[in-house]
Amino acid sequence: MKKTTSRLALLAAAATALGCGDEASMNPNPAVDAALAADVVRVVDDVAPEPITAQPLSWNAAMAELGTLTAVVESGDDVVVFGERGMQWLSGGAVLARDMRVMMWRDAASVPAGDGSAGRWVLAVDGAGHLWRVRDRMTLEDVTARYGLGDQMVRSVAVLDETRVVFGTDMGFAIADGMRVLRWNDPSFATLQAGGGRVAARTTSGARVFDVMSQRFTDYAVEGASAVALDAEGKLVVGTATGGLWREQSGGTLVPGAPTTTGAVRSIARAGATLWMIAGEGLGVFDATEGVRLATGVTVPADARLVGSGNGSVWVLGGGRLSRYALSVDPRVQQWEQEVRPVFARRCTPCHLPGGTASLNLTRYQFWVDETSAIRRAVVEMQRMPPPPATLTAEERAAIVRWLDPPPDAGTDAGTDAGTDSGAADAGTDAGMDAGARDGAVLDGGPRDTGVTDRGPLDSGPRDTGVTDRGPLDSGVRDAGVTDRGPLDSGPRDTGATDTGPRDTGATDTGPRDAGATDTGPRDTGATDTGPRDAGSGFASVYPIIQRACVGCHGSSGALNMSTQTLAYTNLVGAGGTGVAAMGGSCGASGLLRVTPGDSLASLLYLKIRGGTAPPCGSAMPRGQPTLPAGDIATIRNWIEAGAAR
Repeated sequence: MKKTTSRLALLAAAATALGCGDEASMNPNPAVDAALAADVVRVVDDVAPEPITAQPLSWNAAMAELGTLTAVVESGDDVVVFGERGMQWLSGGAVLARDMRVMMWRDAASVPAGDGSAGRWVLAVDGAGHLWRVRDRMTLEDVTARYGLGDQMVRSVAVLDETRVVFGTDMGFAIADGMRVLRWNDPSFATLQAGGGRVAARTTSGARVFDVMSQRFTDYAVEGASAVALDAEGKLVVGTATGGLWREQSGGTLVPGAPTTTGAVRSIARAGATLWMIAGEGLGVFDATEGVRLATGVTVPADARLVGSGNGSVWVLGGGRLSRYALSVDPRVQQWEQEVRPVFARRCTPCHLPGGTASLNLTRYQFWVDETSAIRRAVVEMQRMPPPPATLTAEERAAIVRWLDPPPDAGTDAGTDAGTDSGAADAGTDAGMDAGARDGAVLDGGPRDTGVTDRGPLDSGPRDTGVTDRGPLDSGVRDAGVTDRGPLDSGPRDTGATDTGPRDTGATDTGPRDAGATDTGPRDTGATDTGPRDAGSGFASVYPIIQRACVGCHGSSGALNMSTQTLAYTNLVGAGGTGVAAMGGSCGASGLLRVTPGDSLASLLYLKIRGGTAPPCGSAMPRGQPTLPAGDIATIRNWIEAGAAR
């Protein structure tokens, strides 16, 4: 393939960008020369790189009026947006909560908890440079003083690593680890990028990087630098106003990457292992072999900037609007997002959000997979959901049917092109949403387990568990030099599930902290579910579970005696197999049956033992014990769905 840029020209460009002058052009940097010799650096070819297909992802399925947006954060599968209407927390594609006390914002991120506990906080920077935490997914709390930054204007926030967060301020930057805050005076870092233990910022002459481990600053001379980022390995990437791209090599030297040839590089963001960028008016990704590959048919606003997602997708914030794109999406997930989630957001959110009246969270794709048979029976066959006066239109019900019963040849490979959008066109798009994108929530393009998953307690975002505010953290000594932070805790790391119980509000625990992989949601601590168990033998397959888990309390006395298989069946389903009404207190007034043959979601037995959310009345079962293993829950549910045969 003919190359239009000579090796000598590239070497000269590299020498100039490295600040080497004419003499360096005669004696090129060895690292650059080695990279060129190894054909690592791609030059401009006669043939442009193949374009990519960037699929729009839906995230606001309820088409809520969100106003002009300036920042976005993901919290699990939920989306938190900040703009002229304050903080708005979306769950299941619908607005779960709003706090409108602050209406001007700069930046936001999901960061390690600022009180030293496990878990994460959603932090946002307002227009006045104050820090706000979203508590309980509901309200804003000013935490500027907690980080000891009350005397500085915060301008940006980013995650440094699994345990630390970094803030760009009008005077420099500050790093917090949950116990202390250390500050460096360098205004270049007011707007910064971070990752892999490094902090980067664009300067008037190029870029500057601070390595926390070595406590060292490094300057890179890049003419016309317009955007900087740190890739998945923590290496610096610099885009230029002329369309050039520079990448840091293992030796610390910048070498030329692939010129975009489409205009200035205006924003770069890491999303998982993918580097997204805006080049000219286009959205693209950087590939080490192919260079910058632009998306077909995607044009971004002139003031747009990118926010990367951990699952590889990217948010585009520009013109006060917000849209989201991914390289590939499982077609079945895409269908659910485009066709089913909007129906859920319109018709089901009053009852099926986290903590809703139905005690069944259906905000996530996987929850629908787990409850597929029950949803089919309640929505399609019996048509008892949604309950009156709400109702589904024929097209809404048909959309759910299409997802529940896909054609036999429907592909599920996450790498398969989802093709043309089959959902209805968006109408009434507000200023807070890109008209080219569908409303909905976060998509995970990874493989899905279609077996019965034990979800355990549901938690779509970090919750405040009552930790007392310890006041401002030690802000350290202000010094333009490097402050000695002392070694971080090197004790054993806890890699278990995050404890969501109440926290000790006494003296601060100075014991070992969890610096392992960030826990982005609850973990299943029960037995591994190996798929639904056979319920074909009727109640005989269920009773051993009852003997093991229930008879200890529901023995020879009480209204629900299950000491024998016959008594258990009679008291749960009735001698005639038509169901027995729940009794006692709030359960007696609930109108539920202990077992409703054919409908697990209308059966109090299942609602009490399934875990994940509180039952509609009384206590979860077994009382005071861990949730039953996933296989046991599946056996009971399948028995009920099959008709609760004796």
